[in-house]
Amino acid sequence: MTLWTDLLGAEVRRITADGVPTRVISLGSGDPVVLLHGRGGHTETFARTLPALADAGHEAVAVDLLGHGLTERVPGGYGVERLTAHVTAVLDALGLGQVALVGQSLGGWVATLLALRSPARVRRLALIEPAGLQSEEERLADDRVRAAYERGGQAYDAPTREAVRARLAGLLSAPEQVDPELVAVRTRLYGPAEARQVHRLVRAADNRDLLLTPEVLAGLTVPTLLIRGADGHTPLTVVQTATTAIPDARLITIADARQWPQYEQPIHVGDALIRFFARKETSL
Repeated sequence: MTLWTDLLGAEVRRITADGVPTRVISLGSGDPVVLLHGRGGHTETFARTLPALADAGHEAVAVDLLGHGLTERVPGGYGVERLTAHVTAVLDALGLGQVALVGQSLGGWVATLLALRSPARVRRLALIEPAGLQSEEERLADDRVRAAYERGGQAYDAPTREAVRARLAGLLSAPEQVDPELVAVRTRLYGPAEARQVHRLVRAADNRDLLLTPEVLAGLTVPTLLIRGADGHTPLTVVQTATTAIPDARLITIADARQWPQYEQPIHVGDALIRFFARKETSL
């Protein structure tokens, strides 16, 4: 399957959220699930997730974060606080009350902050390789993470297909799985100079006061599912500590996956999300 055969039947539109033209892709109908991508990403991150959720009876809605993808660039920085405010405005603009949230990497950080600030709006919280569990300094002390970080910088600075493919391959356990169509889409999205500047500003944002420490995570009041790739960059002990800190949480590990388990193992991740969202009781 290719990117847009996965997304056949999806509705692609631009809405205005707090004055910002914002791209969303939606598929299906039913209880809403809102999906938030990672740093430097875009809605196509979830091309293999939306159909499964829609088939299970959900309205699956993927959002381009502020300044990302085809969502408008705005003056100022792109700290996680501002990204969270934008997602809240998106929910308002879509007329969505209570939703399930899925956040991958930076999107997981945003989703967690939204659940902490507005728990009545979040029915369930699913975090896929979430960012924010470690400081930037801790992350970059890991050689694997630093190498991936540098590949990402090369893709922003000179977005050739080769550089973008290398960046995407670094997210996967099996680099050969990178879809050429996804490479073409991301290369096109990274082309404008203002898009590359957004990515630099996202990296430069000072989010130290908003790290998802165990003390912060203890304040979550919604059922939470953490999903990690077996080969993911965040140390297992860090993810386990985060899971233990959340009052109502469980952790699952996806084999043969790295930073994008929803892309590498869409059936396993889709099944886990569907089971999690179908639970009626408040406890996992």
